[in-house]
Amino acid sequence: MKRKLLEPGDLSLTLKYPTDTDSKTYTCTVYNREEDILMEKDVVLKVKVCQVEVEEGEESVQLPFRTTPDLPEDATVMWDCYKGSYRRVHLYKNRSDQPGKQNQVYKDRTEMKKDLLKTGDLSLTLKHLKETDTGRYECEVYKDGYRLRVKTVMLKVKGRTRIKDETEDIRNRSSSTDPTPLMADQSV
Repeated sequence: MKRKLLEPGDLSLTLKYPTDTDSKTYTCTVYNREEDILMEKDVVLKVKVCQVEVEEGEESVQLPFRTTPDLPEDATVMWDCYKGSYRRVHLYKNRSDQPGKQNQVYKDRTEMKKDLLKTGDLSLTLKHLKETDTGRYECEVYKDGYRLRVKTVMLKVKGRTRIKDETEDIRNRSSSTDPTPLMADQSV
């Protein structure tokens, strides 16, 4: 809030680095010295969750997260995926990636940019996509046990739709044990 908030009459509140967990109704209440309510205002905040959709088999997809530059150089950045329980997707700690700390499902499939804490680009590239990669991804930035930033990205990997062609149908039918002939002579 502003320092001299009663002088200009501006009671606005600035929420820094909003996340989807901040989506709720906020109430500003002004009291007099006797604690009587002079004014009350509700503000509904809705923070949209980032949605990313891609086809299965794509080479890669980027889960975007850009924040302010110059984060502390000893900050830890964790990308996790929630599917009933959390899986560690990528960990950046002690100024380097920690591939030994990620879930084996993501081994050799993740990448983050260089100088990510200086630039504030904490986006994650996920490679060789599978339909099972669909889920809720969350990136958290910590320093000394305090969460500095958080971002949620919903990823949907759409399965490929296969269209059978006629030759495949004939091949499958002719190699089946179905005794019905493909073509039958009919007499009238």
